[in-house]
Amino acid sequence: MSKSRIMPAGHWDWSMPVTLSQGWRLGDLVVVGGQISSDDKGRTVGGDIETQTRNIMEFIGRVLHEAGADFGDIVKQNVYYVVDEESPPAAEIVRRIDAVQAEYFSAPGPVTTETPVSGLAYEGLFLEIDAFAVVGAEKRPLMPEGHWSRGNGIACVQGWQAGDWVFVGGQRSLNGDGSLRGAGDIAAQTRNCFNGMAAVLAEAGASMDDLLRLNTYYRHESRGDDVTDFWEALTRVRMEHLPNPGPAGTGLRVKDFSNPGELIQLEGIAHLGQERRRIMPQGHWDWSMPVPFSQGWRVGNVVFAGGQISADQKGRTVGPGDIARQTENVFESLIAVLKEAGAEMSDVVKLNTYYQYDGAGVSPTEYWEKMTEVRRRYFPPLGPAATAVRVDGYAFEDLLIEVEAIAVVDG
Repeated sequence: MSKSRIMPAGHWDWSMPVTLSQGWRLGDLVVVGGQISSDDKGRTVGGDIETQTRNIMEFIGRVLHEAGADFGDIVKQNVYYVVDEESPPAAEIVRRIDAVQAEYFSAPGPVTTETPVSGLAYEGLFLEIDAFAVVGAEKRPLMPEGHWSRGNGIACVQGWQAGDWVFVGGQRSLNGDGSLRGAGDIAAQTRNCFNGMAAVLAEAGASMDDLLRLNTYYRHESRGDDVTDFWEALTRVRMEHLPNPGPAGTGLRVKDFSNPGELIQLEGIAHLGQERRRIMPQGHWDWSMPVPFSQGWRVGNVVFAGGQISADQKGRTVGPGDIARQTENVFESLIAVLKEAGAEMSDVVKLNTYYQYDGAGVSPTEYWEKMTEVRRRYFPPLGPAATAVRVDGYAFEDLLIEVEAIAVVDG
């Protein structure tokens, strides 16, 4: 598979020197890193949601153009939008983002996951968007009959099949008119989301057994021991639907969803028709209860590394309160997963960093830079396309960072 780095001239840049990339083209696949409304010094541009969304879409367009693609080639996007005490309600934020994106997408649009987050790297940013595009290869949209609807008319679909790859957008516990099912009931909503995901996969001739990556975004406001108790209760419901061995997983606590009473969303990537290998390094960190999740999967020359955390073999946090130590631990764990798969950091083309920030003593940007000082020790000279967002927490109390990655091995 050919690999080429995408770095458009005159693009926005980070506030400190890093070796990250704006995108990568990997054969027919284009990976677009998280795009923000910033200038070449990492300063926020635009004081409203519409302006920032339009700037981001223009940046995405530049990356796509440089890769020989356009908006019609996008099969998957993730929209991370900030919800805090000063922001409009989540539903209004999503509506305003969608209104701008409707100018760029025609039917059938990409699969979309819209995730509320606690913040971004730079103050004043309202959203960050990353994407996957497929150029030239045969692909088709997946829209199961009678499936739930976003209820807002934007030209997005539930899934895309591109060759043997299946991209499943954020699955939600909604009815056909966009109204919520199972308000406030995490078990009912989780089952509804998994049933929706299964329906999309079935449309492509796939099943949950073909799922390589599963991201779970859930809302839970408590702290202390109740955090892990809630995650374990949620995971028992998820295990009703997961095969053994299961996908590489990432689970994140987030802010309010756009529907009051909505508690969970799921998204995933599956692959059909090719032998795969599960990645489970010996002596690796483990979860607090027996689960079928995997640390990673290799299919062909593509490696998916699930969300890596700073924990021991009983799911207990290592380095509580120390972002530098936890960052080192998660990257060392990531390296172990990659090594087991026959890959290394120089093969990583997409890196997602989810981190927690409590505001103590430093600004959000200073905190991001402190964390990135550690991260960039691990970045190769031509680093991955990256997305970094602040979340509300994780499965275990005192965790501060979780990292997941996709690598493509040469040859």
